[in-house]
Amino acid sequence: MIRGMYTAATGMVAELHRQDVIANNLANVDTVGFKGDYTVSVPFGEMLLNAYNRQGVRPVGGLGLGVQATSEYIDTSEGSLVETGIMYDLAIGGQGYFVVETPAGERYTRAGNFKVDAEGYLTTRNGWRVLGENGPIQVTGRFEVNQDGEIFIDGVMADRLRIVNPYGLRKEGESLLTATGINPANGIQIFQGTVERSNVNAIRQMIEMINVTRSYETNQRALTAHDETLGKAVNEIAR
Repeated sequence: MIRGMYTAATGMVAELHRQDVIANNLANVDTVGFKGDYTVSVPFGEMLLNAYNRQGVRPVGGLGLGVQATSEYIDTSEGSLVETGIMYDLAIGGQGYFVVETPAGERYTRAGNFKVDAEGYLTTRNGWRVLGENGPIQVTGRFEVNQDGEIFIDGVMADRLRIVNPYGLRKEGESLLTATGINPANGIQIFQGTVERSNVNAIRQMIEMINVTRSYETNQRALTAHDETLGKAVNEIAR
């Protein structure tokens, strides 16, 4: 009975973790370039149960020991593109990421709602400078970007956006990601005056939250039933 209580409790803990992830997705449904997170749950190893009697040992079957939310993965699918008409807003069509310079090193983002800082550099909303192939991009005149990522200042090509396709992504906050490595970004297009919306489907996330609540309540009822049975075994049968 105690084993059953632990099994139900592991299910409740796993669902709490799923709910935290879903809540974060819903909180960022309107965040530019946000990529949704999803959890991966796996069962603990099973135990083989045997029945012992005078005739010998008879296998009964396996007994599950619960579940755990082992990791999260990032959904890197593209969000929808929305025109803003703002010349510093950029969006990537295809699998690629902007590269930005931070004190901790280069980071990657799909959030292209950029601005120009006091020194004339193109930056993220948090002030990190966007990198081109020649380094930080300085805007000293009319800013234009074509679909190949070439940057023109007052009609003269000045640089090209540095776009990469990283792998082993991990979120760091402020719409920035780290990666274990990068590949060249092929077959991409850059759209000026456009941003990429979050790829989170709010309706799907709400349905997932309902499923989490029901699953949590089911495990909670199982835990309560085991507790009541154990209480009767201790207080009544033991007499």
